[in-house]
Amino acid sequence: MKNKTTKQGCAGNCAGKSSNNGFKTPKFQRVKDSKGKPIRGVWIRGKQFYARLFIDNGSGQKIDRRVPLEAKTVQDARRELEQLKFLDKTSNLSIRQSQPFNSFRDHYLDSIANMKRKRTYDSENQHLKQWSAFFGNLPIHQISLEKIIKYRTAKIKGGWTGRTANLSITILNNLLNHAKDNGLIETLPTTGLKPIRWKPKKRPLFAPEQIETICRAALQNCKHGQLLADYVRLMKTCGSRASETLRLKWSDLDWDRKQLIIGSDGLTKNHESRVVDFNPALESHLLDMNNRRNGSAYLFPSPKSPTTDNPTKTLKGVFHKARDIAGVEGFGFHDWPPLLHQPRRDERHRLHDHCPLGGPQGRRSFDRPGLWSLER
Repeated sequence: MKNKTTKQGCAGNCAGKSSNNGFKTPKFQRVKDSKGKPIRGVWIRGKQFYARLFIDNGSGQKIDRRVPLEAKTVQDARRELEQLKFLDKTSNLSIRQSQPFNSFRDHYLDSIANMKRKRTYDSENQHLKQWSAFFGNLPIHQISLEKIIKYRTAKIKGGWTGRTANLSITILNNLLNHAKDNGLIETLPTTGLKPIRWKPKKRPLFAPEQIETICRAALQNCKHGQLLADYVRLMKTCGSRASETLRLKWSDLDWDRKQLIIGSDGLTKNHESRVVDFNPALESHLLDMNNRRNGSAYLFPSPKSPTTDNPTKTLKGVFHKARDIAGVEGFGFHDWPPLLHQPRRDERHRLHDHCPLGGPQGRRSFDRPGLWSLER
């Protein structure tokens, strides 16, 4: 006669065995007093006492959880349970302590959605997605320095620069600090972690003739070539950044004082506006653009929204096509810095020598164009 194994028996056998060594896992058991009666709320598993509590999960719902106690005896366990109940110390033992990284990431992003700029938010979101792919549902309090270093090492081997790796750690720290503020962790696992030392990649210098070659290639071969040529020539003559140039309005021009105000919308990298005095090349270019303006409030209106007045978001596609046609390799938008064209004895200078990290301050005058450099 064959032996029959019920579902209940199989489940009990499987649950009681370890996948590696076959030993049974200790089960939770009720703790009894000296009279043999179960003590309500006190449990034991192996030699560890637990308090059974209904804890707020952060959304107003009560969840049944067993919280480990420091007690070593039954009497101490009972006293500790009463303290947790009546002295309101459950906040330090909230169920959110075991909240997975993936779910807490969403909570963190929701909390900063209206507190940070869109570009900052998007950057943090992209980095945290990669952290989520690595940590998965690992509880926040189980994140260790060893795991963080392992992630960073893997990313650097995959091609990340030291700057990107350091930024990723900074963004993770933002999330972990938020977790600490919410009582999920007591200390940051990144404490003592030193940033990676790195040197920025040296980039070549570009002569004005090379940049003008890109403009001519755009005018002759690209659909929105005029828009790109105006865009590049304006940056060449005033030293503005790529993104802040696209947001310029005609109201930012003071024709009487012959000045251009960059960053009047408060969205510049350093949150400050600055004034650029007209030089002959800048004034001539702005007058030419003004003669061709189509009634838009923006210097670079979006060609994709003819019914609404919006600035162009990006010209990367047109730029890459024109650059490839012109044959100017290595020139791109990614780290396009403020290009300051000030007179120097040595014409082949690196323009970042004149521009502190974070952008030019106050008023600048650009009397003589020099060579362009993509190096910060």
